[in-house]
Amino acid sequence: MYEDLTAEELLDWEIGYAIDPWGEERADLRIGLLCSLTDACHRTKGHADPPIAYMPYVKALQEPKPQQDDEGMREVWKEVVKKMGKK
Repeated sequence: MYEDLTAEELLDWEIGYAIDPWGEERADLRIGLLCSLTDACHRTKGHADPPIAYMPYVKALQEPKPQQDDEGMREVWKEVVKKMGKK
């Protein structure tokens, strides 16, 4: 698809996405809002959970990625070498 787009068309798509994104992030937002509203309607005590509580995709994007140390990288490499049949 990208081969057929001109630079102007690609820019138009990027601007459109910045204004109104699509994909899993947007789907999570819609379902998060719906679940939060449903929770608020049926809860008898306390506060309803915020929409982010029902948005696993967005929450996963916000979590920091675990950093791998040198020893961890050595262990992964040893497993790769072992699976390849080398010493």
